[in-house]
Amino acid sequence: MTSKVLKVALTGGIASGKSLVSDLLEIHGCKIIDLDVISREVVMPGTEGLQELVDTFGKSILLSDGSLDRKNLRDVLYKKGRNRALIEQILHPKILHKMKAMMDDCHEGVMIVVIPLLVEKELWGPFDRAILVDCENETQIKRLMERDDIDSAKAKTMLLAQASREQRLRLNEHLPTDVIENNSRVSDLEEKVQVLNQKLFAFLYA
Repeated sequence: MTSKVLKVALTGGIASGKSLVSDLLEIHGCKIIDLDVISREVVMPGTEGLQELVDTFGKSILLSDGSLDRKNLRDVLYKKGRNRALIEQILHPKILHKMKAMMDDCHEGVMIVVIPLLVEKELWGPFDRAILVDCENETQIKRLMERDDIDSAKAKTMLLAQASREQRLRLNEHLPTDVIENNSRVSDLEEKVQVLNQKLFAFLYA
């Protein structure tokens, strides 16, 4: 019997609950590739990614131990629109190269690739389906303020830098998309993910 892989992109706005959904899917047997994790790996001390960032923005983006000061880099990113483009130009090819290698190494089962910027960068090409973790903008702002210890103005700026909720909800124009609403309790989310997981494995073995 030939092994099959169902390739699923998981996306959603910042602080929508993508990590929690991917953690739950992993518990249910899905294989997870997380671009947030990869984005940290490509800027570890000693990597080309980190050196190129330092060459572009200076040593002020480093902590005293030589690792990347992610908060400082985030401030740099939002300071000028051009900075975002420079950072993406340096890091995105490295992130996507590593993503492709990890996808090529997966030969069976349900593979979930967590891609925060799936819609913004139109990265749906390699995938069979998508999962969109959706929540109200007000919920995102509240979670961001609590998670990152920032004020509402900064949280709103971070939201505006991404695709809008409406743009994400049109993802089904490009891929068959399951929408997981995450506005309420974790227990509700767990139930939704369990149902979704059964659906994904049904597609795999269809």
